[in-house]
Amino acid sequence: MDYFFLGPTVVVLIFNPFSSGARQRSPDGFGDNYYWKMSKLSRSFDVEKEMWIPATKWLTGQDMGYKREFRVPWGICDLVGVEWSYSRVNDRIRQRQNTAIGPPGRVAMLQWIPDQESGRSIGITELSSLMRQPVEWVERELESLIRGRFVKRNSDGSLASRISWAPLHTRIVAVELKLDRIEEAINQARSHTAFATESYVGFPAAVAERLLSSHHLTVLQKAGVGLLSVTEAATSVLSKPASSSTVTRDRVLQMHCVERFWAKRFWPQLTGTAT
Repeated sequence: MDYFFLGPTVVVLIFNPFSSGARQRSPDGFGDNYYWKMSKLSRSFDVEKEMWIPATKWLTGQDMGYKREFRVPWGICDLVGVEWSYSRVNDRIRQRQNTAIGPPGRVAMLQWIPDQESGRSIGITELSSLMRQPVEWVERELESLIRGRFVKRNSDGSLASRISWAPLHTRIVAVELKLDRIEEAINQARSHTAFATESYVGFPAAVAERLLSSHHLTVLQKAGVGLLSVTEAATSVLSKPASSSTVTRDRVLQMHCVERFWAKRFWPQLTGTAT
């Protein structure tokens, strides 16, 4: 998503500090002429994409793979980073499960199929009933999972999964970067908690530091969202995501997001053997 920031001169023309409109108290609790003030604070970056470089370095500095403009069901997340469990990644590679699992439907199917190490299995008819999908659809998706060695079909026709390595990640970090659209950033980051183990909003340093002393900090904590301060030189954590009873993670979406990072050309990075 490309968001273009209206620079200070344009904002001053729209929100004249001597106009009656500019003298009104802002709903965000920052006082008179809020938008003009926030635009001056965020002028170290002209567009939000300029914040990608320091935010990306923050992720890679934690040994994370990352993707930009990561598509999710409700829109796009600016940055997503994944920290891998190297031992689990190697387990999967040893099983020659070279391809990604595929679309969310296949990921969901694997949640219903017992792992072979449990000694249990499931029949196609029961699986179709549990997933509320036609048997024909289940058979078609199963063929892909069997070819990929993610599912084993037993001699009696029953099914067992071969994904004892799951999950592959130890952390999933989502970062939503904004110059000054605070409520929008918080709402988007709140949505990202459905798949991310840690979700953050990132603002230019001056804006982020002001948020620490505003009611928005409480809003962030209740949403289970952290706060990042971004400068041209570095990104730092001002507030870590708090545990929140409102956060419910979707295991299928989470696993599907991680699968989108899986590609053979990235294996040296995933296994910790990159030079």
